[in-house]
Amino acid sequence: MDVRNIHDKRIHFILNDKDRFPDYALHPVEMTSAEQDSDPDSPAADDHTYHSWVTVDHHHFEHNLSDSRWADCLFSSEMKCITLIDLAARFLPTKFPGPIEVSVLWTDDLTIAELNQQFRSKSGATNILSFPSGDRSALNEGRLFMGDLVLGFETVMSEAKVAGIAEQDHTAHLILHGLLHLAGFDHILDDEAAEMEKLESHLLAEIGIADPYQDVIYTPVEARDTNL
Repeated sequence: MDVRNIHDKRIHFILNDKDRFPDYALHPVEMTSAEQDSDPDSPAADDHTYHSWVTVDHHHFEHNLSDSRWADCLFSSEMKCITLIDLAARFLPTKFPGPIEVSVLWTDDLTIAELNQQFRSKSGATNILSFPSGDRSALNEGRLFMGDLVLGFETVMSEAKVAGIAEQDHTAHLILHGLLHLAGFDHILDDEAAEMEKLESHLLAEIGIADPYQDVIYTPVEARDTNL
């Protein structure tokens, strides 16, 4: 697998193994031929791995699905994720001064394990990795590019099953957790972890998701290297 152009403004993850991309579309972005020609890095209308969320407040999450098993969960968690994104941005206006853009790679444990080793020198798969852009002035069509998130299917589904929680609720929590990391939050120190967990629990409660830290089964893990 070759991950390159990780902070390109449109498609941030490019896999050499094209056979792993599924042949289906959730909400494909329709583009004219002129638009495709003028922006070669934009997803074409026949790129069935591409799916985009646009929130009420005009935040954009651009997705690449390298594992088709994510399809149902991505669809079922969409409204919860979109609502959480807007809630977080409204609750933290200094962190989100305007519309943002985030790229998300929905992949498998093998791929996320390779990224975990490559960028964090950690062996094995994890649930989510976050890669902040490192440039708070980077704009794409007026949106602030925050960075990239990567989720591993087997680990996320296993965690949800063990914890006895809905897959879409766990996925929504991880998207929120990763977004907060892109905004500069961390949990290396105890006081930082307490602040971040309290914020996540508050925002999740706003949409009816139970506090995931009452009985901790898993710990979200991210790569936070602004030099990437």
